[in-house]
This record gives sequence, C-alpha cells and structure tokens, in this order.
Amino acid sequence: MYISGAIAHYDMNERKAVFKAAEEFLKAEGYHPVNPFENGLPQPGDWREHMRRDIALLLECDYIYMLDGWWQSKGAKLELDVASSCGIAPMFEVIEINDV
Repeated sequence: MYISGAIAHYDMNERKAVFKAAEEFLKAEGYHPVNPFENGLPQPGDWREHMRRDIALLLECDYIYMLDGWWQSKGAKLELDVASSCGIAPMFEVIEINDV
C-alpha cells in the first residue's frame, strides 16, 4: 500500500513523522506500506524527480492510502489520479474528532 499525502511546503520533520505513523498503522493492520520518504532520493530534492520515483513505486502497489489533507497537495492529487487510472484501490485516512 502506497502512502500519499502533502509533503512540499510543510515542515519536513513533521511530514516524516506523519508518514512514519501511517506506515506503522498500516503494518499493524497487516499491509505492506510503501513510504515515499524511503524512495532512495535525498530530502528535500527535485519535485519532478521525486514524483517519477514515487509513481514508479505506486504502480507496484495494489492500494493507495491517502493521508488527511491530501487534497492540498498537487503531488498527492496526481498520485490519486494515477492510481485511479491504473485500477489501484484508494483508502482514505479517517481522523476521529472526540467531543470534549
């Protein structure tokens, strides 16, 4: 399962932590997550180079996991479009809001 979400224009350490938490959650659920922060390219780096590598990783997956806020990311929207076009099933992170 490929993890997709907003990265660019955000604090890189915060984003790495969010993606790592999603990776751990998906592992616990029995999936084999693919974290784009582990694509072998330096961070930060050239956006287009990262997208080419990330889409190649995505195409090897059966599912794409869309992190909350994905709609704010040009790259995540592109990844979802590629996934949808190639028959890769989407799953969306659900954030629960507890009443205080």
